[in-house]
Amino acid sequence: MKKIFIIISVLYSAIAFGQQEPLFTQYYVNDMVINPAISGSKTYNPLTIQTRQQWLGFEGAPLSTNISYHGALNDRSAMGGYLMFDKAFPSLQANLHLNYAYHIPLNYDNVNLSFGLGAKVMYHNLDFNKGDLPPGQDNAFSTSSYDKTLGDASSGTYLYGRNFYLGFAVSNLFQSSFNTPINSSVYGNDEFRNYYGMGAYRFLIMNNDWHLEPSFFTRKMQYQKETVTDLTTRIIFLEKTWTGLTYRTNGTGIFSIGFAANNIHLSYSYDHTFRGEIMRHTYGTHEIGITFRIHTLSTQRHIGFWEY
Repeated sequence: MKKIFIIISVLYSAIAFGQQEPLFTQYYVNDMVINPAISGSKTYNPLTIQTRQQWLGFEGAPLSTNISYHGALNDRSAMGGYLMFDKAFPSLQANLHLNYAYHIPLNYDNVNLSFGLGAKVMYHNLDFNKGDLPPGQDNAFSTSSYDKTLGDASSGTYLYGRNFYLGFAVSNLFQSSFNTPINSSVYGNDEFRNYYGMGAYRFLIMNNDWHLEPSFFTRKMQYQKETVTDLTTRIIFLEKTWTGLTYRTNGTGIFSIGFAANNIHLSYSYDHTFRGEIMRHTYGTHEIGITFRIHTLSTQRHIGFWEY
């Protein structure tokens, strides 16, 4: 029953709403994968690995992983890139992204404005087995397996300083299509545009040891009425340890925690959905991340955002 639920969910997402890249709860840990303009905005070059197991308890539930790296090239230019893998039976995606960003100092309280462009190559595979299809499902999928590779682009802008950031990005600018004939049918599978907004401000709440950081991350997919927003509050101690709570407007509560040892930073989050049928069948969503901070001469010129 659980596997059938997964298949129906994947089919509904693919046919009705097109493909969208997996998003991670800890957007504040690896924000460059959302907005290309963030590339090179840190005072270090982050090498980050994130893994997200969604809907624990379901066979074939979505499993997503990304590996990213970005850094400054000189006083103004920066580049970054990442690999994204997403597997949710019967679908498999693998994306390669390359980003370029240009940073402009505004000479006001160490504030910078950056613009970014991204290019990506996408590989998408669907492998349907007739025995795995739920009863009554269109037989057009029953003997079908196909894969396709194509490209698309993204853009973004990012305003940031020592204690705040504000950004906006758009992905799938060209709305590339995976449309593929299957047994005289057409599998409609477009890359609809996705719109992202993010922002945060950090407050000093106790001498120089404790900080409070409220933030938001909002996204909307083209042709969908619903806009989903994460509202997060983190408490950071000595720029090394933090814990946070997030409310997602689709009815999800999230707990997160992170800590650092030298230039290695670890993070974990747990998502629990309080709405819908899925609530009764899942053990939540788990996400872990590890970041290696690499310091170079080019990164020293940046005021960046905060250290953690």
